[in-house]
Amino acid sequence: MKKSFLKTAAVILVASFMVSGAFAASKKAKKEKKVKAKTILVGTGSSSPLYCYLDDNGELAGFEIDVIKAIDELLPQYEFKFEIFDFKNILLALAAGKIDIGAHMYESNPERRKNYLFTDYGYNDFSKYIVVLKENTNVKSLKDLVGKTAQAATGSATGAILQHWNEDHPNEQINAVLTSTLTNEQVVAAMKNGTYDAFFSNIPSFNQLQKEYGGIFRLVEEPISTSASYFIFNLNSPELKKDVDGALKQLIDSGELSRLAIKDLGSDTTKNINK
Repeated sequence: MKKSFLKTAAVILVASFMVSGAFAASKKAKKEKKVKAKTILVGTGSSSPLYCYLDDNGELAGFEIDVIKAIDELLPQYEFKFEIFDFKNILLALAAGKIDIGAHMYESNPERRKNYLFTDYGYNDFSKYIVVLKENTNVKSLKDLVGKTAQAATGSATGAILQHWNEDHPNEQINAVLTSTLTNEQVVAAMKNGTYDAFFSNIPSFNQLQKEYGGIFRLVEEPISTSASYFIFNLNSPELKKDVDGALKQLIDSGELSRLAIKDLGSDTTKNINK
């Protein structure tokens, strides 16, 4: 009788242990599944000094990259990973579902708003100015570029401005050359040899260019566009956009966004864009 009781008790104990172990394993699996970070692919570039470029170690660096990394730190439910594209191909990759976020100083315009979601908050003043050689004192506005050659990136807001100008002024055409994103060396060489009469820049990039090349350019004082840059998403990603908006707002309110701008761009380019 005693042996039978002990045997029965042992069987019950083993069974209870198995059930308990299975339940614990199930709880653990559910917990791990719940907190597992979702991979988010971020499309960006690698040839824009100050913003998104490869450092001496071949790693992505710049303001654009630092802001995305700071957002990632605030969103444990996601793990952001970068994918490098030419600027003109980022929107194509986003539309095709190959990436989840476009991060390359994107400015807002009606055409883009039809096809993509934008963050509620801008993260950088990206107003654009005409840049010419220092000795060129005749250019003071877009109208002064009529009959001249101006370079802009394919798919950029500046390229759209040039195209709209030509559509609206059939008898006053600007020779708009739309290219892939160029390095500073390529821009300087093309300006010096007369391939381009003008190109366009924001103030931090212009200051960096002047520093590197001895002040050979002149920035036309009035901007041709006043805008901010935003992160963009597919139309079917409202939850991701909402989460990024929340993190971006935290960076703005805490002053971290301003700190990153000063570190990477040399000045606080964020202070007036969301007012």
